Amino acid sequence: MTKLDGIEQVGAMNISVGSFEGQPITPAWPADAGAIGRSKRSYRVAVYTAMVVCDLAAVALAFLLANMATHGALFAGFGLRMAGITLPIFILFAIKNRAYALDVLKDPTRGTIRAVLCLMVAAALVMFVLYGLGLEGGGAAALLGGACVIGAALLAIARAVPAMLSSRLLADNPLHELVIIDGSTQRPPMGCTVLKAEEAGIVPDLSDPFMLDRLGQVVRGFDRVTVACAPNRRADWSFVLRGAAIEAEIRCDSLYRALGRAPHPVHTGPIRPLPVLDYMLKRALDVALVLPAIIFLAPLMIMVALAIKLESDGPVLFVQQRLGYGNRLFRMYKFRSMRSDRSDASGRVSASREDDRITRIGRIIRATSIDELPQLFNVLNGTMSLVGPRPHALGSTADSKLFWEIDRNYWLRHASMPGLTGLAQVRGFRGATLEQEDLENRLAADLEYVQNWSIWLDIGIIFRTFGVVVHRNAF
Repeated sequence: MTKLDGIEQVGAMNISVGSFEGQPITPAWPADAGAIGRSKRSYRVAVYTAMVVCDLAAVALAFLLANMATHGALFAGFGLRMAGITLPIFILFAIKNRAYALDVLKDPTRGTIRAVLCLMVAAALVMFVLYGLGLEGGGAAALLGGACVIGAALLAIARAVPAMLSSRLLADNPLHELVIIDGSTQRPPMGCTVLKAEEAGIVPDLSDPFMLDRLGQVVRGFDRVTVACAPNRRADWSFVLRGAAIEAEIRCDSLYRALGRAPHPVHTGPIRPLPVLDYMLKRALDVALVLPAIIFLAPLMIMVALAIKLESDGPVLFVQQRLGYGNRLFRMYKFRSMRSDRSDASGRVSASREDDRITRIGRIIRATSIDELPQLFNVLNGTMSLVGPRPHALGSTADSKLFWEIDRNYWLRHASMPGLTGLAQVRGFRGATLEQEDLENRLAADLEYVQNWSIWLDIGIIFRTFGVVVHRNAF
């Protein structure tokens, strides 16, 4: 069983990676990795933004020129209306059809072709709608056709600008990649950020949450991870990386030989990290809802804080390390509902209906889920989401077993951001985990959520949560 002593003392790591067979190795401790990763990501965002701006400018100019050709004036009203209808449709199609995707950074021509095709489809859709409404007159066909022809040429020219920007900022590789060497005796390819697992003290150990947190902290600044290991270690590394919320692959050959071979992809099933656009959409929903929620609920939270302080000694907030995104530990906030001298930092003992550790105010706020409101600030700082698998304390047990001892698939739920509410909660799976079945029901719902995520699923769960705020298992 994993030792959970010293739970409050998990902190920053100092990893010394030295060299590999005389070749200097780029250090990959979390602070440096994060800084480099963020710079790469910010450069990619800058290039994507330039693509969108250049595409919009090219298509808008194409409509103006087509307006001149068909109506004798750049700013004729009909052409401007057609442009106003077509441009948003074009951008939506371009985003959906990966005109602004990672492979476009590596192959600008591919991005240009996708953008041109999206413009043609958008124009055809507008023409189809106009025809259906009987509004195809006024030279719409000539205008849209001319805009497509001119737009194709202008898109090819405009896309040269972000292509040059990408080449300058991202060079040959738009990704920040890490190679982890585990038992391999081969020299890694030049130009990689390399971490030797043995020297960093990292092993793919599914029974050690602190080790998984250590690995999660190392890989969090990277876009992709490649592990070079012996064949008998492939399964362990593959499983660990599936829960680390990062694109990854395993290579069991020499790294040099493996470059010409197909690697073993880690994310071959439905458990995979969210694409960047989906992650940004989920984060945007969180921020858009949590900011007004904090303002609206501020008076209630202040009153609860005063009541807690007046009833018993101790801090207003209960702060506990929990397992979160990418199997990384984070500090989760709750209103303190128990006597401070009897709080359980490890979470070994689940609260019971007649638990004498719970204060009078604590019993009220637990029954109404008000004790969870400080987690709105976790959502705001990005360690949690409004919707996702509920984060658990390290010492949480069911039938006297740690959760991951019951089912190792438990770690896969952390491929998603932990949530204030989740699919398991709206299905009624909440409260104490006394039996093994209690954990299995929640885990099944959590993995179903991770596999089937959509923004509409999140919105549906948020609405359904209002029906289970007060629940018979909330005590």
